[in-house]
Amino acid sequence: MRSTVLNFPAQLKWRPVVEGGSITLARHYLLCGMGGSALAGGFLTACDPSVSITVHRDYGLPMSITTDSRRPLVIVSSFSGNTEETLDAYRTAREAKLSLIVITAGGEILGRARRDKVPYIVLPDATIEPRLAVGYFLKALALIAGAKEISNELESLAPVLDMMSIETEGHSFAKHLVGRLPLFYASNRYAALAYFWKTMMNETAKTPAFSNIIPEENHNELESFSGISEGTLFTVVMIGSEDDHPRVNRRFALLTEILPSLQIPVEKIFLTGVLATERVIRAILLAIFTALALAEARGVDPSAVPIIEDFKSKLA
Repeated sequence: MRSTVLNFPAQLKWRPVVEGGSITLARHYLLCGMGGSALAGGFLTACDPSVSITVHRDYGLPMSITTDSRRPLVIVSSFSGNTEETLDAYRTAREAKLSLIVITAGGEILGRARRDKVPYIVLPDATIEPRLAVGYFLKALALIAGAKEISNELESLAPVLDMMSIETEGHSFAKHLVGRLPLFYASNRYAALAYFWKTMMNETAKTPAFSNIIPEENHNELESFSGISEGTLFTVVMIGSEDDHPRVNRRFALLTEILPSLQIPVEKIFLTGVLATERVIRAILLAIFTALALAEARGVDPSAVPIIEDFKSKLA
């Protein structure tokens, strides 16, 4: 897995191609996908909030989408091409006669797109873990949404990313999370990053983790800390950026004061980079390297997901 991560800049240099038909730019996009196949939707809007994307992680489609006259372009995203929820979303979109495009590395969804003459983008590497293919997904989404500037910024990042330095930072940060249950907090704009950190802890480091957004956390979850016993295993990780709302930054500062007084350790990740694109990519890579280091510290295989695979086989 480490070699795949070190090769991540190659994903940013990839130039996706739409095959099997053409698409036009839309005012709104509905991204249907599960797990790693849906992550890039939040990343793209973090890079460029002007892009309107709703992420649907479920069977079918939202009722509002199928009944609204201002119908979006539906993006059906499945790395394996065999995800049952995503296949069902594809079927529902076809029945509703919605405009469609597929992103996949192969599988049944690619066969359906070719059969139905639905445009598609084929990801170039079907051998890596979907959660590590976020660079490919992000480039594909940028193309679909016409976000050329974001696509160019991603490509320009590829040769300047110091992967070894980020890996070292990840190893250092992982030491704060050994034996802990992390709670990742970010602003609404960067909520996808908090969620990504959570999922990397879950799948790669094999440890429970949770995420929330600021300011919403301050209106409910914050009070829960008054009811836990001293010596809790929780650690709050705050993911902040210079372009967060000033009042969000103030809330982060107050949490840094309040939580330690409740015996909750706080760690900080400050997003660095001149452009939002760089801040997002660096945070993604730091999350991956931190999860790999934590997996090593815990003595677990970061690649294998036996419980998930067993669950899928029983579901089938």
